[in-house]
Amino acid sequence: MSSDRNFKHLLRVRVKEFNIPPISDGVVLGREAPIGCAAFRKALELLVVAPFEHIQLDDDVISDILVRRAFLRRVPREYLVQFVLQRIKPLMGSEEIMQLDLNAEILIEDEAL
Repeated sequence: MSSDRNFKHLLRVRVKEFNIPPISDGVVLGREAPIGCAAFRKALELLVVAPFEHIQLDDDVISDILVRRAFLRRVPREYLVQFVLQRIKPLMGSEEIMQLDLNAEILIEDEAL
């Protein structure tokens, strides 16, 4: 008698659309990342219609940030750089590439209307 009859097999699969490229809002490149900023920018230009802004950093861990230009219309560039250095940098090594899924909510109040 085979012992295989005592086992149940369960297969769970999560299926979702694969986006090209898998970068939606931005990416942080480590100083020793396996792909450099120039190559990454070229790939984005070929695969994405939305323009990305390049922010070069003088840092021991992070070399570059590539972010959708539309996002920088809502969040100042300096704020994004400070956020990345304070919050993302401690989570990454210089050889890594971190994808950013950014969401900026802006509250506008105007009493004149």
